[in-house]
Amino acid sequence: MISCLHHLIFDAAIKWPKRIAMIEPGRENITYGQLNEKVNLLSHQILKIGLRKGERVGILSRNSIASVAVYFAISRAGGVVVPLNYTLDPLDILERTRDCAISAIYVGKGLELKARKVIDKTRSTRFVIEEIKEEKGLGAKKFPIVLENDLASIVYTSGTTRRPLGVMLSHKNLISNTKSIVEYMNLKAKDRICCVLPFYYIYGLSLLLSHFLVGGAVIIDNRFMYPEAVLDAIDEYKATGFAGVSSHYAILLYKSNFAKRALRSLKYFMQAGDSMPQNITLKLITIFPNKKLYVMYGQTEASPRLTFLNPDLVKTKPNSIGRAIPGVRVKLINEKGKSCRAYEEGEITARGDNIMLEYWNNHRETKKVLKDGWLYTGDIAYKDKDGDLFIVGRKKNLMKIGGHRINPLEIERLIMEHGSVMEAAVVSVKDPLLGEKTRLFASSMPGKKIDKEDIMKFCKRRLPSYKVPREVVIVDSLPKNSLGKIDREALAAGYKEGAG
Repeated sequence: MISCLHHLIFDAAIKWPKRIAMIEPGRENITYGQLNEKVNLLSHQILKIGLRKGERVGILSRNSIASVAVYFAISRAGGVVVPLNYTLDPLDILERTRDCAISAIYVGKGLELKARKVIDKTRSTRFVIEEIKEEKGLGAKKFPIVLENDLASIVYTSGTTRRPLGVMLSHKNLISNTKSIVEYMNLKAKDRICCVLPFYYIYGLSLLLSHFLVGGAVIIDNRFMYPEAVLDAIDEYKATGFAGVSSHYAILLYKSNFAKRALRSLKYFMQAGDSMPQNITLKLITIFPNKKLYVMYGQTEASPRLTFLNPDLVKTKPNSIGRAIPGVRVKLINEKGKSCRAYEEGEITARGDNIMLEYWNNHRETKKVLKDGWLYTGDIAYKDKDGDLFIVGRKKNLMKIGGHRINPLEIERLIMEHGSVMEAAVVSVKDPLLGEKTRLFASSMPGKKIDKEDIMKFCKRRLPSYKVPREVVIVDSLPKNSLGKIDREALAAGYKEGAG
C-alpha cells in the first residue's frame, strides 16, 4: 500500500524494475529498479551522517536524476524535504532555511557558491551534502517508521514581499492528490511527461509523483530558454504530455516553430499556475485539435490540485477552471459566509485529504486560510449553471482606485482581445495626486507593433472610465519569476519602458 512518498519508488521497483523512470537529455536514463537502489544507498548514508526523524533537509538543485533520488531518500530516512528555489538571491534562500531550521542541505552541481553563502549563515545546518557517494556496504541502518500523517515536505510559497510561508504537507496530502490526478487524467504506464517546471514548484513536483505512481516516465528538460530543443526532446523521447504555465505556451506559440510541428507522440497539454489568456487557449486547441488540453487550478496549500476542466469543454468554456477533482470538495462562499448560487461571486474554498496541515511556525496566517477544515484560497470565482467555475480575480490583487473597486484580471483579459497584444498586466502604483493609480504593461506579438494611444483608445471603447488604466507602458516582454509567471512585484516597483 502506498501511503508515503518513498513507497512510490519501492512499489514501482517491484512492479516495473526495468521500466524507465526518468530521462535526462544528454545523460543516461534510469529505471525504477536502479532508482530504488540509488534511493536505498542514499537513505542509508543520510541516516549514517546523523539525520533524525522529522529534521528538515533542504534541496538546492536544478532538476536532475540525482536530486530526485535525494528527495525520496530523505523521505525514506524520515526527514522532511524542503525544496529551495535556487534562482532566488542567497539572502532570500537564507530566510527560508532559517525559518524552518534545516539540519542538512543537498547542493546540486553549479550551485556550490550560492549554497556556501547560505550555509555559512545557517546555524542549524549540521550536515552539508554536496556530493553523495553511493558506496555499498555502508552498514544497514534501521529506517524510522514513517506514517501517512507525518510531515513530508515544507514548500515555500512564491511571494517575496512578506515573510515566506512554509506550507506543511503530509505524506497523505501529497499521495491523495497524486492519486486524484492519476484518476482524472487516466494516466498509464505508457505515459511520458516532458517536464520543464522545477521540482521546487509544487506543480512540477506533482508531475513527478503522478507519473511515478503509474510507472510512467519523466523527461527532465531544463532548457526552456531554447524552446526548439525542448520540442526536439518531445519528439526524440516520445513524450505523451507537456505541462506549463501560460507564458510557456505563449513562447511556444509565438517564438518557436511549435505550430509547424506534428508532435505525433504528444497526447495532451497541461496548464495551471495562472490564468491563461483565452486567445492562447483557443489558438493552442485550434492548432492541435486532436490533443487534449487540461486546464487546471490549485494552490501549494492543496498539494496542489483542486479543480480541472474536462478537455471536451475547453473550446466552449476557455476561461473556466472546471470542477473539483476526485476526492476534493469545492464551495464558493459569499461575503455573508453562505454558499453561492449560480453566477454569484464568492471565494473558492476546498476540503479534502490534500489540504495542508498548516503553515510552518505561523499560526496567525494559518487561521486566516484554514477554517473548520476548509481551505480559503483567496480566489474569487463564480459557477455557471453546469457547476463549472470561472475565476474573476484574487482578493489581494483587487484595487481601490478613486473609491472604485477594480479587478486587474478583468482589464487584462480585455486587453488580450486586442489582436496585437501578446501579454498584459495591470498593477497599482503610487500617485502623488490620486494616492493610487492603475498602470498597464503590454508587449506586442512578434512582427506587430502597438502604441500607447492605440491601447488607450481600445480601453476607452470597452471599459467604463474608472476602469481605464491611467498609464500605459509598452515593453519588449513582461518580467517573469522563476516559475514562468508574470512578476507583478517587479512591475509595481517600476519596470522600465522598453525593458525585457
